[in-house]
Amino acid sequence: MKIKAGDKFNMLTYLGIDTMRGKRRYGRFRCECGKEKDIRIDSVVAGDIKSCGCLYESMKNSVGLNPRDYERLYNVWRNMRDRCYKTNSDRFYTYGARGITVCKEWRSSFRAFAKWAVENGWNPDLSIERKSLDVGYCPENCTFITMKEQARNKTSNIRIIYHGEDKCVAEWCEILGINDKRTYKRYQLGIRDPEVLFYPGDLRSMKGCGRIA
Repeated sequence: MKIKAGDKFNMLTYLGIDTMRGKRRYGRFRCECGKEKDIRIDSVVAGDIKSCGCLYESMKNSVGLNPRDYERLYNVWRNMRDRCYKTNSDRFYTYGARGITVCKEWRSSFRAFAKWAVENGWNPDLSIERKSLDVGYCPENCTFITMKEQARNKTSNIRIIYHGEDKCVAEWCEILGINDKRTYKRYQLGIRDPEVLFYPGDLRSMKGCGRIA
């Protein structure tokens, strides 16, 4: 996209001066706060950068986060939007390509997302999770969980009903105190009987009881 001097993007006005840094094109912009700064043009046009930095500083204060946590939460927001809308994202095929979206309020405003996140207990050790995997990102469908819990909730996980309870293999292995790698290998070999799949010992010892051939 070509831009010309005077074009305005959010709080930034292009001054008509640009330079190349490696493969990236930087333009000189004047922010509404009065500061001039060289910023990547593609990031400004895409709306990823809205000010010289002053806007983000005011946001940090408004959501009550220290600078490091602010940056981490900002990355959560950016990555959430990228996997839903950027076709070159390596995760687009499981999100945007499936129709997963970000609600209008969050998509257009990091501030709105950050306010909700802080009010709902976000911290750097937690990951955003959708309650229903068929519904997009919105306040009603999102919560924060540990990375370990999120790994268990991936659609690719193998789930087993054992003693009337439905859990993924990783969780069963943790509950039963058995080796998960050995259990996955048994599953790959075609074993589906939970009593055999989760047997803690050598399967050769079960041959005499008729559970395996």
